[in-house]
Amino acid sequence: NRNKERELVNISILQICLISLFYCFSNISWPFGSMGQWATINRPLVGGLVVGLILGNPVQGTIIGATINVIYLGLVSAGGSLPADSGMAGIMGTTFALIGGLDTNTALALAVPMGLVGAVIEVLTMTGQCMLIPLADKWIEQGKSKLVIWANTWIPYIVKSIIRFIIVFVILYFGSNALDSVTNALSGRVLDALSVMGGMLPAVGVGMMLLSIFKGHARWFLFLGFLATSFLGLNTIAVAFIFLIVAVLMVGFTESDFAGFKSIQQNNDLSYQYFTKKDLRHSWFMWHWFCESCYNYERMQGLGFCTAMIPLLRKIYKGDDEAMIAAMKRQSMFFNTDHDFGGMILGICASMEEQKRSGADIPDEAFVALKSGLMGPCAGIGDTLSQVVLLPVLSVIFINLATQGAVWAPIAYTVLFLAIFYGVGYWMLNVGYKSGGEAVLKLMESGIFDKVVKVANILGCAVCGALICSYVSFNWNVVMMREGVEVFNLQTGVFDAILPNMMPLLLTMGVYGLSKKGVKSSYITFGTMLLGFVLGLLGVIA
Repeated sequence: NRNKERELVNISILQICLISLFYCFSNISWPFGSMGQWATINRPLVGGLVVGLILGNPVQGTIIGATINVIYLGLVSAGGSLPADSGMAGIMGTTFALIGGLDTNTALALAVPMGLVGAVIEVLTMTGQCMLIPLADKWIEQGKSKLVIWANTWIPYIVKSIIRFIIVFVILYFGSNALDSVTNALSGRVLDALSVMGGMLPAVGVGMMLLSIFKGHARWFLFLGFLATSFLGLNTIAVAFIFLIVAVLMVGFTESDFAGFKSIQQNNDLSYQYFTKKDLRHSWFMWHWFCESCYNYERMQGLGFCTAMIPLLRKIYKGDDEAMIAAMKRQSMFFNTDHDFGGMILGICASMEEQKRSGADIPDEAFVALKSGLMGPCAGIGDTLSQVVLLPVLSVIFINLATQGAVWAPIAYTVLFLAIFYGVGYWMLNVGYKSGGEAVLKLMESGIFDKVVKVANILGCAVCGALICSYVSFNWNVVMMREGVEVFNLQTGVFDAILPNMMPLLLTMGVYGLSKKGVKSSYITFGTMLLGFVLGLLGVIA
């Protein structure tokens, strides 16, 4: 009985405080930036390691966090909407699993409700931060740029951190003390049912991920990856490398695909008339650090964009309060886009402000029109490349290593993601600044983005096929005995004989089918949890 095998861990007030502070840290955008923080520190893959270090068991923390991360492979922040808080799920799920001596599947069952609690906190936060907009507008009217930055950064940071610290501290303080007595009071079958439930939940993460990549010819590669793991025993990393080569060869890249990049020339004669490279880098870092520090339903990233522009505006409009106020107004309007491609728009606006200061007749409406026209297409391409391509592919590779106890895997994942993400982002900033809007159009027309997405879809589908075999657990526990001898086993005698891992595949495709029909992710998650719990209680699923 797995209840008797549990090794309990006492948690101190200091450890509770450290975990609470880490959750607060995972929800601010410094030092890795808003997207950088969300894609690394806020992921269960990384959070599990940190919680494990705090509780003195980094190996098990890494394994549990990586397993929880599978549920959130399909998590995409589209337009500021998040169905769950993966950071809360990973931190709390790992903590409860370690202090309660629970297995990883039970940790998954505990993590999901915590992720939904975090999502509610985020919705309330975005709603509450709308109240800072009138305050920021007032300080813009008064030309108080330093206070505008405070309204976008430190005020929301302080308030959010206090609220999040209190919530996590209270949950851990009272929940951890009650966890042992609750788990001991539960019968063995109840805990077994929670474990069964947790084993089925990764199907939700993989199924949600398929919603973005299960298209065209890429669909066949899901089943090829599945078969490669089921029959050949290839692990996730092997599948990833093999099918990456296959995808690149199948899609094919030609010299003409890169024409849009090669044609970008440094044709802006007014470049660096007022700004230096250091000025632009500072503004770019401000964009990444604070673009969503006061993210709200009224302006989205509008105040964050203005904050990033303020250092540049101060330099060119120094001594001209009226021009400075007008510039802050036009740069603080509604704005919402991808973080990397948003840097390109930042570069274009910096160039336009420089030209306007040099006497060019650029009306305020031109800035608003340009930002409004570009933020949608840039978000479509940028979010796809970062959230649907880069993040899941890297996650899958390092999750596989982390579940084997490699504590360096979350660190390597973080370093590699940030290097790629910021390398592309800095290049995009310079493209926008030096080439203006023309560069954006050329890049949009380039066929390379479409081909990169096709490669990613093929690779992603193949890896998802391997993930189904490795992480989704759904095995029938229906056995017929005669005189103490097993005469029939539904799982091995029927399903494994037809196709190994058939039930995990069917469950995952069922999640995908429901998602495609528009069923809410929360309904699918709770439905899967209920199904697993009931079947686990009945003892028909092991």
